[in-house]
Amino acid sequence: MNESQRTFAFLILAIISVAAARFAGPAVPKPVAEITDVGKLFYPDFTDADLAKSLQVTNYNAETAEVRPFGVVQGKDGLWRIPTRHNYPADGKDRLAKTATSMFAITREAFAGRRDNEHAEFGVIDPQSEGSHDLKGIGNRITLKDQSGKTLCDFIIGKEVKGRSGYFYLRRPDEKATYIAKLDIQVSTKFTDWIESDLLKIDGTRLTEIDIDTSSVDLEQGAVVEGDMSRLSRTGSNDPWKLQGLDEATEEVNQDEIRKLVSSLDDLKIVGVRQKPAKLMQSLREGILQRDQFTAMDLQEKGFFFAKDRKSNRSVLIPKDGQMTVITDQGIAYDLKFGDVFNGSETEVEVGFAAKDDATEKTPDATNSPQKSRYLFVLVHFNESSLGVKPESPVKPEAPATESATPTNADPTDAATPANTADDLKKKYDDALNKYEADLSKYDSDLKSYEQKVKDGEKLVKEMNSRFADWYYVVSGESFENLRQGKKTLVKAKATDVQPADPAETSSPAN
Repeated sequence: MNESQRTFAFLILAIISVAAARFAGPAVPKPVAEITDVGKLFYPDFTDADLAKSLQVTNYNAETAEVRPFGVVQGKDGLWRIPTRHNYPADGKDRLAKTATSMFAITREAFAGRRDNEHAEFGVIDPQSEGSHDLKGIGNRITLKDQSGKTLCDFIIGKEVKGRSGYFYLRRPDEKATYIAKLDIQVSTKFTDWIESDLLKIDGTRLTEIDIDTSSVDLEQGAVVEGDMSRLSRTGSNDPWKLQGLDEATEEVNQDEIRKLVSSLDDLKIVGVRQKPAKLMQSLREGILQRDQFTAMDLQEKGFFFAKDRKSNRSVLIPKDGQMTVITDQGIAYDLKFGDVFNGSETEVEVGFAAKDDATEKTPDATNSPQKSRYLFVLVHFNESSLGVKPESPVKPEAPATESATPTNADPTDAATPANTADDLKKKYDDALNKYEADLSKYDSDLKSYEQKVKDGEKLVKEMNSRFADWYYVVSGESFENLRQGKKTLVKAKATDVQPADPAETSSPAN
């Protein structure tokens, strides 16, 4: 090869090398998809928080190793219910709207990791996944769906990022990658936050009578143990309460304790519910307490027993730990019966013990912060007498006789002779007739008002029986103690105005 050929070969090789270098370029790593998603929304199609019609929350308590599911759903009938709490009615519209708004437009602020073996470190292990309960690093899962069941957003919320208040590790259940996001999610799994917790909706100013019976049932003896019977009453909301059978010479009503009692009734909160058997529910909606073997067994499990009343010889429902009747000036009489004690964790108080395969209830875990509570059975009936005296029609006066009532032998000039002339009698009759017509007009008005009160009261009783019919309620032990009072607390010794004698007056004279 001559010099010219050699030079040409080197030139061709150089051109090829330059071209290869240009096409190959430097070794640039391929962008990671998870990193390119930073700054984007987790759920870009979730554009309207008002579409949220169901919420499912699964919380994990690391101290008790307990998974706590909670859900709220709006049915096709428009009513909100809590599926995880026996489908109890929920007052969920506003609260769910706030939750949905707080979960709206959450952004992937930063990338944390892409491997599933990092989930425990970030605290984003799915609490709904099989076998997750034995692991550490379990997160809380929150899911929102629309009316058709389509998922609007679904998050597993992990630990808060150290040094960054309000920022949490966050993961979609259908993704392995974990991100950091700023969160201010307003969600509660507390049963009482989602329901109308004011059970009775009593206005304390309208109470006119409170009857308390502290009798109890001795299960070993199978007998009723007689307790105190206390009947409190008052005429108007500003009148002091009176106690039947009070020895007014030495005793007086403890008005402070009664104010506490009324306040407890006014603010009685439920902490849990249990559904009644279908037959019992149906009969109670009709205002009847039906008795059959299955119903009786279910009632006994909650601390309520059928027994014959000694006075009427009828079968009545006797609660294990006393009862009280509370009456308002609307004619509403609440019959509150206190059943058995229930101890358990917060979840168990709300919904009951988880059933085993053999349909028996498990024993509560003593290490799981048991809370003392009490079963409550509520009945309502109409008490017309509390509306006051029914108006009575006035009596129309009789027309006077046409003859003069003046004695024929009377001296008309005698001042002692009554002026019972026909004119006088007619005037008296006209006056009485005018008064009768005025009284009749007032009677008609008062009667219409009274009849409307009866109608409203009966309607309210029907609505309340429909509301209370389906449920055994659970109230706190504290509420039970505040309500089940006896004469020891309701009565106090009467204050005396007698001043102690002056020692100087009673001492013996000096010698």
